[in-house]
Amino acid sequence: MVFGDRSIESRIHAAGSMIENVERFEYLGSLLTWDNNCSEEIKRRIGKATGALASLKHIWNSKKLKINNKLKILTTCVFSVLLYAAETWTLKEADRKKLLAFEMKCYRRVLKITWRDMVRNEDIRKRIAKEETIIDIIKKRKLRLFGHICRMDDTRIIKHLIFSKMEGKPRRGRPCREWLDDITEWCQRSGQELLHLAQDRQAWKNLIP
Repeated sequence: MVFGDRSIESRIHAAGSMIENVERFEYLGSLLTWDNNCSEEIKRRIGKATGALASLKHIWNSKKLKINNKLKILTTCVFSVLLYAAETWTLKEADRKKLLAFEMKCYRRVLKITWRDMVRNEDIRKRIAKEETIIDIIKKRKLRLFGHICRMDDTRIIKHLIFSKMEGKPRRGRPCREWLDDITEWCQRSGQELLHLAQDRQAWKNLIP
């Protein structure tokens, strides 16, 4: 697979066979695409988490379990599936809305509240005392990972990938959102400023909400 392009000009042969050129493939449980679009992976994660939610219907329907215990099971068995490798995502506004909608769907399922009951999302969060959203959790994970990357040795490849600039002319149209854009937007600072700030582990920890 060629990142940034759908095809490759030259053909690659190995052991007498031509290697297939693909637009996407799964690696370590995550879906990688030629255009680094995380929306496909997020949609896929929501689908897997929906399956996990449905498989535990006997838990949600149980009258013996308390709501707090059900929420713990939800976090462990459903949200862990949803948030697998979430630190690597680049979030678009549409992705945020889908993730928040799924989160509320889970809470409604646990509380046995349907849309016909006309209960607002804010009221549901008050009932379960959950102010932190799924987006807040992703934000914390990304910021922690960014801090780790900043404190790595300068020879590490991942550090080069995050902070290096590509040479050449940009393509026409609006540039694609990058992984670092989420970090700079949340912190309202440039990448270089954050790079220096993250060197102090405690200062960076204090910055993470």
